[in-house]
Amino acid sequence: TVDGWRIDYPSTDSAGRPIRLSGFLALPRGVEAKTLVSWQHGTTTTRSAVPSNVSTDAMAAAFVFAGTGRAVVAADYLGLGASPLTHTYLVADDTSRAVIDLLKAVGPVAGVPDTPPFLMGFSQGGHASLAAHAALEVAGQPVRGSAAVAGPHNLRTISFVEAMKGGAPNHSLYLAYLARGYCARYGHPLASVLTDAAAARATQLFDTPHKPEEIVAGLPIQPRTLFRPDFLAAFDAAAPHWLLDATAASETSHFTPRAPVRLYYGAADRDVAPQEALTTAAAMQARGADVTATNVGDVGHDPSLLAAVPHVLTWLDQLGV
Repeated sequence: TVDGWRIDYPSTDSAGRPIRLSGFLALPRGVEAKTLVSWQHGTTTTRSAVPSNVSTDAMAAAFVFAGTGRAVVAADYLGLGASPLTHTYLVADDTSRAVIDLLKAVGPVAGVPDTPPFLMGFSQGGHASLAAHAALEVAGQPVRGSAAVAGPHNLRTISFVEAMKGGAPNHSLYLAYLARGYCARYGHPLASVLTDAAAARATQLFDTPHKPEEIVAGLPIQPRTLFRPDFLAAFDAAAPHWLLDATAASETSHFTPRAPVRLYYGAADRDVAPQEALTTAAAMQARGADVTATNVGDVGHDPSLLAAVPHVLTWLDQLGV
C-alpha cells in the first residue's frame, strides 16, 4: 500500500527570482522507505497531466517504486502544474533546478530517507534525469545512479536532425513545443523562429489545453514547414543560430557521470532514435564512466518504458537501492 501527496515547493526561475512549483511524493505505507527515487515524467502538453495531479505515469511510478519499499518524488517542471509560466521544454538548467529543488523540499519530510537519490525518467524525463544528475554532481552532491528510457540526450546533433525529417507523427509537436519553450527562456519572439502562421497556431494550441493528438492534427505534417527560411538556412548549413546553440548547450550527453548510468531504448522507436542512447553511452564510456545502453526489444516509444522497467528494477536490486 502506498500513500501520496501533492507538494508545492519554492524554486527560482532562470533569473533567480522566486517562484512556486509543484510535484508529487509517494511513500510506502507501514514500512520505512529504504531509498529515494526521483521520477521524471515524459512530454505532456497540459498543465494538469502531471504528477501532482496523480497522472498515469506518476501513479505507475508510485506503485512500482513506493510499492517496493522506496520513497518516490516527481516534479511537474517549470511551466506545468502549479507554475503559470511557459513550460521551457527540454531546457536543461530549468528542468534540473525543478528536480533538485523538489529533492531539497522533501528532505525534511518524515519518512523520506536521507540517501542519495536514484534518478529515473522516460523520454523528456530521460533528458531531465541526466540533466539533474549532472547538476547534482557539479554541485558536489552524491547520486546513486540514473536510468533514462528513450531520452533525447543529443538535442542539437541527433534529436533536432531526426525530428526535422518528420519520421514520426509527434515530430512537429516536439519541435514546436521546443521552439516555444526556448523562445520564452531566452527572450525571443516565437515568430522569429517559426513562420508567422506556425507561431500563431502553436501559441493557440499550447497556450490552451489540447491533447497531444489534437496538437499533432493542428500542426503541419512536415516539420520543416514550421520554420522561417532564415532558420532553415542556418540549420542546413550547420551555421550559428541562437536556437541551435541553445539546444546544444542543453545536451545531456557531454558530462562524465561519477555514478553509474543505464540508458534504455526500443529498437523500433521512431520518436526518439535509438542512436541517442547508443551515442551517449559510447561517449561517456570513452571518458571512463560506468554507462551502458540496453536494447529492450523491437518496440516503439511508449512501449519501451514498460519493457525497460524490469531491467531497472533488477539493476536497483543489484545496487541495493
